[in-house]
Amino acid sequence: MNQAKNQPNTPVEPEEKIRRRKIAELRKLGINPYPAHSKRTHMIREVVDQFSDLEQHKTEVTLPGRVRTIRAHGKLTFITLSDETGQLQMVLKADHVGEEAYGRLAFLDNGDFAQFTGTLFVTQKGQQSVDIKEWVILTKAIRPLPDKWHGLQDLEERYRRRYLDSIMNPEVRELFNKRTRFIESMRNYLSEQHFQEVETPVLEQIPGGAEANPFITHHDALDINLYLRISLELHLKRMTVAGFEKIFEIGRVFRNEGMDRDHLQEFTMMEMYWSFADYRQLMDFVEGMYQRMIQETFGSLATKVEGHTLNWKGPWPRLSYTELVKKETGIDLLEHQTVESLKAAIQTAKIDIELEPNIGLGRVTDLLYKKTVRPKLMQPCFLIDHPVVVSPLAKRKEDQPLLTERLQIVALGSELGNGFSELNDPIDQRERFEAQMKLREAGDTEAAMLDEDFLQALEHGLPPTAGFGVGIDRLFMVLAAAPSIRDVVFFPTMRPEQH
Repeated sequence: MNQAKNQPNTPVEPEEKIRRRKIAELRKLGINPYPAHSKRTHMIREVVDQFSDLEQHKTEVTLPGRVRTIRAHGKLTFITLSDETGQLQMVLKADHVGEEAYGRLAFLDNGDFAQFTGTLFVTQKGQQSVDIKEWVILTKAIRPLPDKWHGLQDLEERYRRRYLDSIMNPEVRELFNKRTRFIESMRNYLSEQHFQEVETPVLEQIPGGAEANPFITHHDALDINLYLRISLELHLKRMTVAGFEKIFEIGRVFRNEGMDRDHLQEFTMMEMYWSFADYRQLMDFVEGMYQRMIQETFGSLATKVEGHTLNWKGPWPRLSYTELVKKETGIDLLEHQTVESLKAAIQTAKIDIELEPNIGLGRVTDLLYKKTVRPKLMQPCFLIDHPVVVSPLAKRKEDQPLLTERLQIVALGSELGNGFSELNDPIDQRERFEAQMKLREAGDTEAAMLDEDFLQALEHGLPPTAGFGVGIDRLFMVLAAAPSIRDVVFFPTMRPEQH
């Protein structure tokens, strides 16, 4: 055998083929390589934490898990076993498990799942271990795990094979554990404040609640085209009309737009609606919610990302949208109520913004803000009192009708939450929808569609209401100092592999 190995022209048998042969041989021996039943007395972390007590009382433990390494030395084999809580060394001696069971180790490879039973001891080198008396295979892996040092180096491959990325990199698994705790903290905060969690449709006849290009699908039974929702807003507002005064939803939304560090076409949002409250009360509420989530998940209200330390302690400053634009550009947005006027002002100020044909005043305003103001907002703040043209669903300020009672949470140059005193004037809402439809007819595919059913719901009466929404993925990305939003989504959408 050694001589064949040294011959340069001898082909190396693929690992997968070897493992498939082992499966066949196990079956011939009457051993099921994929049994349905397993047993567990402890998680590995429990064993490590209680090691001295369990060792002293000679407590027998049964541990299932994934085999990470196998080191055989004649009649002695060391196996590193892992579960989601940690790793521990299994020690198998031929005279302890029996010759037959020890011989079956030849069928075991890294990546397999197996179950080990034994008692605890500490090796001469001081390593906590389990002296195994019996073991069984639970799942025979056909494909080997990537090499610890050289596997999954390509970032795209890590996103595509996230399950392997998580196996090989414990910090990836911990990141997603934190994400779960983060959402749980948000949900607990809302529930403690007597908000009721609800669910609304993913498929809609009219997409609304945001300016975005929707995905279209077909409903075969009804023979109609439907849209994947771009927001949770309009159905939640219908529920508010129905008398649900404090509600929230955490769910997926879909926007058929570009991908970059901050954006994915499919992402998780939380939206909440609070009857008989306004955007001022909302600011105090969501500041407290963010602080609770950050403290419970990350253990501090100071988070470090991209060389900046973000201080979430508060109170966060409240900054005027129009005043910041004027400060940075010299342009008073309130003096430019047509798209031609604002375009001319941008040209005079020599601000380089790429503007598409048939673009509306709201989109030009938004692009100007994103180009000149947003990148400079590093510390957490509330950006407030946006123009009506960029806020088609927000209530006007009574003393400044060209502005709205709106807030955005901004930090690190990213928008990390959006809310407002909801527009509940059905006549004003209809006029804004009609203005948006004119933009769509002119070629703006992201302008809002007129939703007649929603308008009829408003005509039945929406109480004064504060609403808030946040893209959870982007917020968590910033707080966790992740390089991209794809790092905090377990299965981000990827371009198909070319075979």
